Amino acid sequence: MIFYVFFPPIGPRLAGRLFGPGEEGEDWWDHKCVFHPVVVREPSSSTWRMYYYGRDGDNWSSGVRPALLSTGRVGLALSEDGVHWSRHRGPLPQGAILDPEEGGDTFDSVHVGCSDVLFHDGQWWMFYFGGSAEKMEIGPSNKALQGLRMLPGLVKSADGVVFDRALFTGNPLLNVGLQNEWDELFIAWPRVLPPSSRHRCQDPSDEDKTWLMTYSSIEKQTLPFSSIGVALSADGHKWFKAGKALTRGAPGSWDEGGVGRRHVLLIDNEYFMFYEGVNNKGIHGIGLAISPDGIHWERDPLCQGPIFSARVGEEVWDNGTVAAPHVLQMDDGSFRMYYVGTNDTKTESAMGMAISKGKNFRTWTRIQNW
Repeated sequence: MIFYVFFPPIGPRLAGRLFGPGEEGEDWWDHKCVFHPVVVREPSSSTWRMYYYGRDGDNWSSGVRPALLSTGRVGLALSEDGVHWSRHRGPLPQGAILDPEEGGDTFDSVHVGCSDVLFHDGQWWMFYFGGSAEKMEIGPSNKALQGLRMLPGLVKSADGVVFDRALFTGNPLLNVGLQNEWDELFIAWPRVLPPSSRHRCQDPSDEDKTWLMTYSSIEKQTLPFSSIGVALSADGHKWFKAGKALTRGAPGSWDEGGVGRRHVLLIDNEYFMFYEGVNNKGIHGIGLAISPDGIHWERDPLCQGPIFSARVGEEVWDNGTVAAPHVLQMDDGSFRMYYVGTNDTKTESAMGMAISKGKNFRTWTRIQNW
């Protein structure tokens, strides 16, 4: 039996906040940090699922020290309304549902992070990324770090809780680019759109067979700036790259420091990308890009800046960063944005939610008094 915990209304300081790390005690897998909500409504059920990643301590698997990432393990929370959430204890130690691969030098042996979950062909498909123990020199110091050679993977499950790598090959879905290519360092945070009768990624005759993936990488030639790439597939298993989709903004812009985690939706026959950007002062926001085909992108001409920002200067839980957007369209045509917020010192992260102004997904308000 699953129990749901309901909390009293919250004040303005916590407006938008759904839950954070440590609330279930030190014996849980996410005691240290939580990040990147992926929210899915169960088919033929009123239950909502939130897949996310985090960890319970300062280190990744095998004692590797994390490099400014909140990755580590993957878990699950459940809800009856998409607002009030309760952690679901998974089958792995401390209640996780996906851990780094044990034994061997695999691409996901040090840490993992969930970035998309789909219910397709009667199974739950989890697209994730993992880091290996390979040492990689990055940055002006050329310090060798482990865990940054990240690649995307796929696991499947009958119930969405017990994921078995044996149901797939265990190999990464894509590999890094060749030397001097823009994505030669890593490929991470894969987000996936499955086939749709409205998909227009390639030849219209193939519209019902094309899968669309977007992913992030840091360009070695322009460290530390990150960009977004696109890949396509006929079956969700074998992927090929289709080029760079979006890169950092012009000098002086709100996203001149790079673009990264994102969520793509098909709305009224156009593709919209809700993406995370950062300026040259390290301030993150969430912006909007638009595409006719899912491959060629430009910043939304109706937006002159971010559509959702951290509440800098206020004494609130998300006054440092807003990141990792996940957007759902509701039955009435309105939208919900699930996101990660951090405090101004970026030492604590939590999950939050904002709602659109009716069907206008360019205007957002944090949920209050829930």
